[in-house]
Amino acid sequence: MLNERDTLLESTSPNAQRDARSNRISLMLRIGTLLGLVIVVGRVVQLQVAPSDELSRFIEARTTSQKLKTVRGDLLDRRGRVLATSRIGYRVIVDPVVLERAMDSDPGALDRMVMTLGEICEISPERIALPIIKSIVGNNEKRVAAENESTNDFVSSSPSGVAAIGGSKGVGQQASGRPLRLSRYRPVAGVLDQDQSARVRALIKQGKLPGVTLEHTPVRVQSSEASVGSIVGKMGVVEGKSDRLGVLGAEKLFDDRLRGVDGSLTYIRDVKGRPLWVQRGAWIEHDKGQDVRLSIDLEIQRQVQRQLERGVEDADAAGGRAIVLDPNTGEILAMCDVLREIPDLAEVEWWDPKLGTERPRMPSEEDQPRYRVLEPDPNRGVEPALAHNRCLLDVYEPGSTFKPFAWTLAKSQGLLPDDEILEINKKSIVTSYGRVITDAFVYSDTKHWDDVLRHSSNIGMSIATERLSFDDLRQAIKALGFGDRTGIGLGGESTGIVTSQADWGNYTQTSVGMGYEVSVTPIQMARGFSVFARRGDMAGTLPEIRLTAAGDRSKRGMLGDETIVERVFKPEAARRTIAPMQAVAENMDRNTKRQYPDEPEPRYSMFGKSGTSHIAMVPPKGMLAPKAKKAYFEKQHYSSFIVAAPAEDPKIVVLVVIDDIGPDRVSKNRHYGSWVAGPVVRRIVEGTLPYLGVSPDLDRDQFIHVD
Repeated sequence: MLNERDTLLESTSPNAQRDARSNRISLMLRIGTLLGLVIVVGRVVQLQVAPSDELSRFIEARTTSQKLKTVRGDLLDRRGRVLATSRIGYRVIVDPVVLERAMDSDPGALDRMVMTLGEICEISPERIALPIIKSIVGNNEKRVAAENESTNDFVSSSPSGVAAIGGSKGVGQQASGRPLRLSRYRPVAGVLDQDQSARVRALIKQGKLPGVTLEHTPVRVQSSEASVGSIVGKMGVVEGKSDRLGVLGAEKLFDDRLRGVDGSLTYIRDVKGRPLWVQRGAWIEHDKGQDVRLSIDLEIQRQVQRQLERGVEDADAAGGRAIVLDPNTGEILAMCDVLREIPDLAEVEWWDPKLGTERPRMPSEEDQPRYRVLEPDPNRGVEPALAHNRCLLDVYEPGSTFKPFAWTLAKSQGLLPDDEILEINKKSIVTSYGRVITDAFVYSDTKHWDDVLRHSSNIGMSIATERLSFDDLRQAIKALGFGDRTGIGLGGESTGIVTSQADWGNYTQTSVGMGYEVSVTPIQMARGFSVFARRGDMAGTLPEIRLTAAGDRSKRGMLGDETIVERVFKPEAARRTIAPMQAVAENMDRNTKRQYPDEPEPRYSMFGKSGTSHIAMVPPKGMLAPKAKKAYFEKQHYSSFIVAAPAEDPKIVVLVVIDDIGPDRVSKNRHYGSWVAGPVVRRIVEGTLPYLGVSPDLDRDQFIHVD
């Protein structure tokens, strides 16, 4: 007989067995579930890492990759003002598939859309219609090809034997299962302005432009295109490249820094083309381009251009060029040129030897008309960025502005003693090799070598250069950078012309000393003159020309490039040339007072040199100049003046070249550099130095007034 305890134990035993069985089943289910999850995860990993060929084709068809466009860096002026930046604009995109569907119910939809967009975008309807029609025709050809493919292979195209084309106006698939790739993206106009984009957007909302959308697109804009367009340059499409790159000016020079790096996004689409998921690592953010701070100062550029335009107008000239340079850093602070239309200019009768005609002859000097001597620049009127930068590209013979270089070289070699008394108070002399040298003016006080430079005596300079060796003079000219590009980096810069060593003779020796038989660009001349403008031990050295701002590297856009210098003269030799050139500048100021009595008295001292030269006859390629007494236009001239200021510690070098002075000035002998270019230089100096924070160093009350 069982006791009470045994009875209780016996009664609970079946329950315990059931519980144990349930636990075992639960454990097995858990293990099974975990194994299932492991298998699923493993399968997912396997599909991602090594999918089958069939799945790879499907994924590829549903995968979209797109660029995440970078933002181009800004171009700034030396004070951080924006010269060129990128903004978001809009352009019109047409989906030919959606448009074609709309045409099924409204055959006039295409015509109305084309006419409307043509009016808003201000382009011809034909330019809009042709690419759209081409896309529609191409889409239909793809559909027909897909239908033919499905007919030939209908058994494998679908279980029911019907190809998956998706209708004549749908996207659908090919018989292979791949989506039918139709043209659905057709840009039909350039970037719209705000008013145009607002009008298009309103019509889209009203349903009047089926298939039309507005797409964001980066736009490069300039803040002062008219003033610095030829320096800043232009963006454009380069052959073989899909993106717009810098193709002109600073945009091209600094393209690698400005451009930045595009990012990318890869995602899987669902059956309706909507983004489904983005895998880890498939989103790569873009890197913004660097900002670049140029050496150009917008305010100085504006002042220089205004004064240059006035000087060209006053001289009835065909054009003018000007450069403001910091001689201590080599920075170009301003660089501009202007052209002025002169009516009724005569065309030179260039001779083509291939035609077999008789070579024409130039009229005598008194009968010569005013010829067209500056090349036309039609692109300048189309877009400032396309202008021909004549400060870098067009050469000229510098005339007497070149004399300080030969004078300094001879002085440094001890060939021009301070105590030597000269007897050159005459109109002309004959050199040792029989060449006649003449002076435009004769000054009775031209007795010492300083007077030669002060009065710009051709006779004195011919004597000085005859004392130099050919090699020494030519090597000094090359060391000053003439005959080579300055390295500023803007496209098309000219090297200028320096006579080869083999062709260098007595005539070249004396001509170069007077600024002839050598052709230079304004930027070369401004750089060369810096040897006189640098102070201390840097005197006599040549700075490296730079278009980027020098200074605090922490400032936005500052590149921090190092400045390289090259020595040409000893410091004491360069400093010795300043005194006679300061007298030249003072004499120019007196002439300016005679011409412009109301001109304010100068506040800043400066030293410099004037120059006047005939314009050379340079025929087009393959042509020859007419027969002439001289290889110059005998009544047409370049007038130039170059200075450094203030005289004691120059902060700027200023060069002005006025091209083709008007005949009235020439007939009155008022076409020389001190009369034409000198006043423009003085005005630029008086406007630039206060802006740079330089204190005046001349007492107005002590200025010499001319009655």
